Amino acid sequence: MKFLSSFVFTFILSNSSFAQCENGRYLNKIFSQTTRTQNITYHRALNAAGVLQNVLMDVFEPQDDTALLRPLVIFQHGGAYWTGTKDYESQIAMGNEFAKRGYVVASATYRLESSPLSLLFQDLMLKAVGRGVQDTKALVYYFFQSARNNSNPYNIDTNRIFLCGASAGAFNVLHTVYLDSLDNLNTDWKNWLNQIGGVFGAYDFIDFGEKILGVVNINGALGDKNFLNNEHTNFLSVHNLWDPEIPFNRGQPYNIPTMMFVDGSNILHSKAQELNIYNPFYVIPDWGHTSYSTDLFGTVVQPYFDSTVWYMKNFFAYQLGCSEITTGIKNNSIKTISFYPNPTMDEFYFNHTQSYIGNTIVVSDIIGNEIYNAPFSGEAISSKSIGLTKGIYIVHIYNALNKETSSGKIIID
Repeated sequence: MKFLSSFVFTFILSNSSFAQCENGRYLNKIFSQTTRTQNITYHRALNAAGVLQNVLMDVFEPQDDTALLRPLVIFQHGGAYWTGTKDYESQIAMGNEFAKRGYVVASATYRLESSPLSLLFQDLMLKAVGRGVQDTKALVYYFFQSARNNSNPYNIDTNRIFLCGASAGAFNVLHTVYLDSLDNLNTDWKNWLNQIGGVFGAYDFIDFGEKILGVVNINGALGDKNFLNNEHTNFLSVHNLWDPEIPFNRGQPYNIPTMMFVDGSNILHSKAQELNIYNPFYVIPDWGHTSYSTDLFGTVVQPYFDSTVWYMKNFFAYQLGCSEITTGIKNNSIKTISFYPNPTMDEFYFNHTQSYIGNTIVVSDIIGNEIYNAPFSGEAISSKSIGLTKGIYIVHIYNALNKETSSGKIIID
């Protein structure tokens, strides 16, 4: 009888979530106001300096919401493990965006290094990632405990939790869910993580790979693509094609030669496809990093912020079973093209020019400002005639018929 009651209760809750979807919840901003509860301590632990630190979060909720159980979106900021804050304008905006759609949002900080010099040392950076994973697990545990032992003050459905992060925050959430074991790590990595107590332990009675409904990776990476396996959680990726900080493919963060190699979003997408893990992948065909927000000050940047929210809301809705939304863009929808001569002092040509005739050519600078937009005739492009001065530019070719984008980098001397 107890089993039957539990089954009926679960069935009712499951179907109520579908009813909420039908009313536009989770996709549309159905609430006009939100509440933000600031500086909640979710964890206390030693930081890199050996000082006991309160690790904080803000919680955003839809105002006047009557839902008994609501999905939780956890979002962690970037900042290369030495800077960044939950008080970024973009963090607050993200919290409000999804609270207005009916989610509870936890915008959380995590323990940081005291200096950017940590970027120069592989052991310090790996320990920073390890602390980030510890804090992320503690954050999920906090909500499990509050639901179980504290009357669930936020009305969280602990079966519907999304982990999201940008840059370093993406490192945290990816490794929280996909690093199941230290067995595949090299000896140095194991030793360095064990020096901070590892990334497994007190909170690992929770199966993070099973309990997390979805992961959002914005300009992040995994230490190794082989951390993924075919039992793992679906994830969304958003990444700049020419990211100068975290590699789009395999490489070293910031191109620092002393850093460990990591696998960026494009490599992870290929591995996910191989394993049949659902991984919608959006490529921003520009130079930049976490384009929805400035890296140092966390200012909202448009139109990338709205685009990122659109990707996320559709991925969440898909994972919740709200609709038949198709959120993926095939990995081959962004192709790399090359030019000659490159560098050039004026004119440059496309390789395979004939295949691009009639498409739209767009030229932008490295921060995304559009300089030129016109149909491509097949002739050489004169950098002087379209107003390009000395510098690096991104050239895009858009094919409206098959919705393909091809992009390449040209250097004007």
